[in-house]
Amino acid sequence: MSDVRQLGPTDIARQELRQLLGVAERIGMDADRLSHSLGLSRDDWQSWLGILHDAPLPSYPALPRLLRHIGSWTSRLDRMAEAACA
Repeated sequence: MSDVRQLGPTDIARQELRQLLGVAERIGMDADRLSHSLGLSRDDWQSWLGILHDAPLPSYPALPRLLRHIGSWTSRLDRMAEAACA
């Protein structure tokens, strides 16, 4: 029997945020530009980065909205990284 762990919203947000940060780092995108690309103020961005250090989920923007933006930007940045390597 496999030990499948159910991920909660915070776990999913952490995973997606880490993935985005990793791809952004690969292409040399700084945090200010990344937060601007996501449409977040500096304070909102810092609140979301806080979840990587066990802070509670921020209420703004709503998690589904932020995850859509993170997914979209992760995909864009990944394509940019692939194009740069080609």
